[in-house]
Amino acid sequence: MKTTKLFFAVTGFFLAFIAVSGFKPVHESGMNSTEKASLTVTTLKVLDIKSTRATCTFSITGSPVTEKGACCSQSPNPTINSKKSVAPGKQTNNGSAIMSGLKPETTYYVRAYAKNGANVFYGNELTFTTPAAEEKTNSNSNFGQKKESKSGGSK
Repeated sequence: MKTTKLFFAVTGFFLAFIAVSGFKPVHESGMNSTEKASLTVTTLKVLDIKSTRATCTFSITGSPVTEKGACCSQSPNPTINSKKSVAPGKQTNNGSAIMSGLKPETTYYVRAYAKNGANVFYGNELTFTTPAAEEKTNSNSNFGQKKESKSGGSK
């Protein structure tokens, strides 16, 4: 009986110590269960800007990354609820995302994003303006080509 009382007294003391000390269980990732993973996202550049598409490059530090890409809008502070483009691959945290379906001669705000489960982290915001629509050229045009004559000579 004394052993049982001692066991409960030690267990009670231990549980009280845990409650007062603020101990939090640790996940396999090494993070406390109440902390969210921290990712740092940097929007690097907007490249290959065309009238209806552009490419956004970015880098991400931290892990795990469950989704990454770029989002854009005609208003500041775009979110993934705006227009978004998911970047392919999960091998690296650096990447690029092609944003398509853009309007010619329009200013866009863009920033990279990374998801960690339900948490979304955004990078810095950049702006770019799409150029006027490109004229389509007719590839069947003979303009500027010399037409050969196949007239037979006299014998």
